[in-house]
Amino acid sequence: MKKKILSVALSAVFVLSMSACAEKAPESVADVSTEVSTEEVTSVSSTENDGTYVVMNIPYGDFFAAEFEGGENVDAVTSATMNKAANENLTGGTYHLEDNSKILGVSFPVLVKEGVSLDDSLKVADEAALYAAADFSYTELSDAPTYYKELSVDESGKFVFGETLGEAEELSGDTASVNTATHWGDYEIDLDQSLSELTVFAAKVHTTDGASYGFRSLENLWRGFEIAFATTDSYVEPHGNTVVYEPYADLPGKTVDEVILYTKDGVKKISVNLYLPLKFENTLEVADANVSDKAAALTVEGYPEGYDFAYEVSGDSADISCDGSNVSWENAIAGTYTLNVTDNSGVYAPYSTSFVLSTDKAVAVAKEDGIEKAKNASDEEFTAYIKNITAYVVNGEEVAGSGKRGARIITEDGSADKTLNKVFKEVGEYEVVIKSAGFPDVTIKVNITEVAPEEEKKEGNH
Repeated sequence: MKKKILSVALSAVFVLSMSACAEKAPESVADVSTEVSTEEVTSVSSTENDGTYVVMNIPYGDFFAAEFEGGENVDAVTSATMNKAANENLTGGTYHLEDNSKILGVSFPVLVKEGVSLDDSLKVADEAALYAAADFSYTELSDAPTYYKELSVDESGKFVFGETLGEAEELSGDTASVNTATHWGDYEIDLDQSLSELTVFAAKVHTTDGASYGFRSLENLWRGFEIAFATTDSYVEPHGNTVVYEPYADLPGKTVDEVILYTKDGVKKISVNLYLPLKFENTLEVADANVSDKAAALTVEGYPEGYDFAYEVSGDSADISCDGSNVSWENAIAGTYTLNVTDNSGVYAPYSTSFVLSTDKAVAVAKEDGIEKAKNASDEEFTAYIKNITAYVVNGEEVAGSGKRGARIITEDGSADKTLNKVFKEVGEYEVVIKSAGFPDVTIKVNITEVAPEEEKKEGNH
């Protein structure tokens, strides 16, 4: 990834309202003010940095308050998957309630100016101890960091955190894209996957109309290169968390021109040009059909008048198309297909739907510990059969055959993988019914003479 170094603008430090004394994090979130003062102060130069550097736990609202207008409203993250919130590889650089039910904010370098007093009871031994410590807990740094916030105190004695100062590393945004079909929100900004090597604990997105938006660990940020967010009410992601949408409700239709990542390795700046297409409620359906039908009914409802339709069908056959009224083919192979509908104008979001073409033709038959191509079946049909496996019934118990946690019992060459010890738990003969979308079931026998050790298991997706 192409890189260069630039300076973060040293704009005026805003005066924020924050309690100098915080409640201890384990039982409840500290109730502190996050109002922004309009009092003007001058920029800080590097020669004026008299004080002490610490790493401090800063609530999200106070961290973002001086980064953009409305930043003080960024709230803590509530997590239904506490094991992920407790995973420092996923949430490093943040701090939590002791039960990991909430991610409260970030642990960030701070310059404590002379004349600002810290509470000795909030001092911890090292940065690791900040992970489950209270708001405004801190540990001293022996060396000056390359990026930090300045801490001062307003007239009422409340903490004031300024805009992030220091150097930001500029990264390429050439591969950045927008995903409108994610399960983790209404939109997902996908950055370069090399960023997965970074621990990203906060992010800021800027749009061409001058607005900025703050994003938080786990709910919005994942693996360093994914930023997902909801823009509609009552959005529930797969783990059961209701995703906060209000701060992002006006993002659809805007263009993102800059992404700032706050990481354990410093601040990163990425220039992008990402339009967020408008989404809407709609119905898009293709009826399942037999390959002998030569056509399947299409239902398209709820699309705006200005939607300029373009249709494309993806799957195992090139001989299949859509004219806006029907999906048709001449010699399609059975299996699962996807109809993709896009707006040629680029204003509106693309949508897709899946459908199954079925056949009564046997393209796979049982052999010892696996399957092989049936007589009169083509190589393409046999490959499609294996690719479309969705489930297995093993000694009467159904086992998922696709998806992230699916068991790949039948491998690409048709043989059974006997090392799947979570499926084949004991020595003996197993009856396995193979279910492939669009194809007749095939029943095979798998003989296990030795259960594979745990480290040798092989599970994956089709």
